[in-house]
Amino acid sequence: MEKQIKSVFQTLNDVGFGENVEQKNNFNYLSWAHAWTYLKKIYPDAQRTVYEHEHTGLNYFSDGTTGYVKVGVTVQGLEHIDYLPIMDYRNQSIPLAKITSSDVNKSIQRSTTKAIAMHGLGKYRDWE
Repeated sequence: MEKQIKSVFQTLNDVGFGENVEQKNNFNYLSWAHAWTYLKKIYPDAQRTVYEHEHTGLNYFSDGTTGYVKVGVTVQGLEHIDYLPIMDYRNQSIPLAKITSSDVNKSIQRSTTKAIAMHGLGKYRDWE
């Protein structure tokens, strides 16, 4: 009988988080650092791309009122891209004039985690 090879999604979807699940404002989450560590342990060649605006060179984009980041994670040649608004601690979009480099950095890290999740890392049943 031939052994079936798991896909990237199946492999990452089988990862349990255990004590690495954190809680903030009654929400469970996996930090970007833990998500990146899990990913790189299994797929050491995985890469992240933080996209920059082609005209401004900034690492975020704007709709004229607020801002958002664009992050891609590539695993075994497949890139998943996530777009995430630059938000405050209440998960509300920050007005463009009030965005700080710290706000952008936090959004990039959150977007990285979301892009990794699209590859399969993030089973919610392990978070309970």
